[in-house]
Amino acid sequence: MLCLLKTYDSIPEQEWERLAGESQYATWFQTPDGYRFLKESRDYDPEVVAVAEDEHILGLCVVQVSRSRNPLVQYLTRRAVINGGPLVADDLSIEAMRLLMSAVREQMQQQAIFTEVRCFHDYSRWKDAFQTAGWTYAPHLNFHIDCSDAEGMWNRLSENRQRQINRARSLGVRTEQTRNPADLDDWYRILSRLYRWHVHKPLPSRDFFRRLMERETLIVVRAPGGQIIGGLICVSLPGRALYEWYICGLDEQCRPYAPSVMATWAAMEYANQHGLPLFDVMGAGRPDVPYGVRDFKQKFGGQLVEHGRFITVAQPRLYNLGKAVYRIFF
Repeated sequence: MLCLLKTYDSIPEQEWERLAGESQYATWFQTPDGYRFLKESRDYDPEVVAVAEDEHILGLCVVQVSRSRNPLVQYLTRRAVINGGPLVADDLSIEAMRLLMSAVREQMQQQAIFTEVRCFHDYSRWKDAFQTAGWTYAPHLNFHIDCSDAEGMWNRLSENRQRQINRARSLGVRTEQTRNPADLDDWYRILSRLYRWHVHKPLPSRDFFRRLMERETLIVVRAPGGQIIGGLICVSLPGRALYEWYICGLDEQCRPYAPSVMATWAAMEYANQHGLPLFDVMGAGRPDVPYGVRDFKQKFGGQLVEHGRFITVAQPRLYNLGKAVYRIFF
């Protein structure tokens, strides 16, 4: 008989690890390690819900609920995200998925204005289960970049990307992995300006990124004089994939150095060198809306996929108001 497990303490970690190791739908964000990182953060209040049969976990969702230090902003913009999509057994039944997503929706009703599933894999076989559970599908694009072969990875780049990388290197631009707090400060300042003036979405605190840098991968781009002009921070699922979580670059100010291009290529090289066959850029926008970021990402030779997103809105009025609040506060 199917049953629900709605707290972290009720979920056997050995079973959780087993499912993450076996499932083709696994991502770092849905692992015990990903949950614990978010739990230790002051920027998120993660929740976890699982569906099981005879203590055998069949499916699970880690939901990252945003937290703001400003009470008004928190009230008007509180949201929940299931990054990567549910962690599920490859043969999960329609009924088990419906039960899982109904439970997640119910649990988030009072905690978030809306909850969004960002799918990094193809969940189309369970689309009816999501919709029956009260979720609405929205098309959304992404790029998956094959990093298993270094030569093939380079050859799949557009000629312009190859030219930019070669030119930047000839000018003395370099990339490196770092855990230096001063490097993080310089990179975070660039990222903060990007989110304040262009992205208009909440950005986690510097401390969040400090902790992430200490356990995952921060790659910075240095101009010839040593100044940091861009970079990205990634998380990885060993043996499976590298995920581009946050990226920024002074592309207009440092055009000959192509900082965002160099950061992306450095991450691809890192994936290849560390046995991570897939680089997931974590989103390329809606297919019906022009999107400069998608135009940028498509030149790295990745496969364009449309795995979409699922959303459920608990409070429609606050949901619409929150969109306006983003542009005021962020």
